[in-house]
Amino acid sequence: MTKAIQLTTLLFAASFFANPLSTQAQLTSAAPLSLKQAISRSLESNFGIRTARLRTEISSVNNSWGASGALPSLSTSIAGSSAISDQTRNPTSFLQEVIESESINASVNLNWTLFDGFGMYASKTRLELLESQSSGQTHLIIEQTVEAVDLAYHNVLLQTALLNVLAETMSLSRERLLEIKWSESYGAAGTFDRLQFENAILADSTSWLQQVVAVKSSLRNLNLLMGDYEDSLWILTDELNPPPSLPSSIDVSAAVLEDNTRVQNAIISENIAYQGVKQAQAFLYPVLGFNASFSDALSQGSFGEFSGSARSVNTSAFLTLNFNLFNGGATRRAISSAKIQADIAAIDQEEAMKQAGSLSRNAYDKYILGFSVYNLSVKTTQNALTSLEIAETSYNNGVINALDYRALEIALQIARVNELNALFIWRSAYLEVTRLMGALRAPLLSE
Repeated sequence: MTKAIQLTTLLFAASFFANPLSTQAQLTSAAPLSLKQAISRSLESNFGIRTARLRTEISSVNNSWGASGALPSLSTSIAGSSAISDQTRNPTSFLQEVIESESINASVNLNWTLFDGFGMYASKTRLELLESQSSGQTHLIIEQTVEAVDLAYHNVLLQTALLNVLAETMSLSRERLLEIKWSESYGAAGTFDRLQFENAILADSTSWLQQVVAVKSSLRNLNLLMGDYEDSLWILTDELNPPPSLPSSIDVSAAVLEDNTRVQNAIISENIAYQGVKQAQAFLYPVLGFNASFSDALSQGSFGEFSGSARSVNTSAFLTLNFNLFNGGATRRAISSAKIQADIAAIDQEEAMKQAGSLSRNAYDKYILGFSVYNLSVKTTQNALTSLEIAETSYNNGVINALDYRALEIALQIARVNELNALFIWRSAYLEVTRLMGALRAPLLSE
């Protein structure tokens, strides 16, 4: 919370003179924002996720026995007709009268494929796999979005922390400059020392202004991922802390092969291709169908003084057996092509598993390296801070000059910057490992 308040304060100080009213309004409307909230906002507004979820809904709608051809089709029809034939002036007609007729015919037809070489079952399984594949694509986009938002959120914290380091250095230099000016007025310090610290403040001020731009850019990137206005200000409530511990390398590799989203999608693709082979092989078998119909026809006619009506009811049911004996080898070619597609899918799955394993091992090595580098950088910062504290006493006693003190001050600044960057790199490696393990598949981080 403290770092977040410093962020808004520093941004306010940097931009107040450009547009004070607008900046004040933004700070007043700034709301707290945790990492989980940032991820939720991003998942709600991400166009890719919204599109992928709609595609998953389409696959869910299509996943039915009716779409696979296993259910019967029932149709009905009604037809009516009315006719008038004037034969009074036709000498060749047997009945030289005005003949009127009306009829109505209603029918119901049932068609049902009872057996098609198990093709309908293969089709239903394929539809289920397609739905799973759509869900897998959605999970992949969610993982990428969660990782991007997490990095963007912590990048804002990183850039803010770097800004605070520069601010602390400037504050220290200003205090030292005031002491030198006081000593100079009494002849206890020279102009050289005063100029050195003035130059240090100018250099740090330049770096500070550049870092303000970096903070604004990182915040703008976070807003872009969340779908908010670019200039929105937030009070970031999470802190830039070391990432949690990971399981052993063996456990990570096992989890990657079992839960990695790309591997799971590759397995689904192979199963879809295998069902394609089954669908092609179904054409080698006969197709047994059942057809039933019912019709009821009413008719009424009149000619001259005579009139009459009639009714006809027809009911039928029969089985059909169709067997394709030869179609120019199209069935065999379709089966061969489907088998080749299945082989390609198997190769893609093997490649995906090897790539995921290699990426996870590389990411895990980076995680271990980041852990070691961060611990070393913490130790370096502690040593630099101790050296500066010792140098302050030596400088006050005249043992070292302003240049030596400034060199130690810069060393502490560099050590703190390296520590913060090492922490961010360490967390980035942690996120990469957890993403490969499939741990970022949920809408929110579980930590």
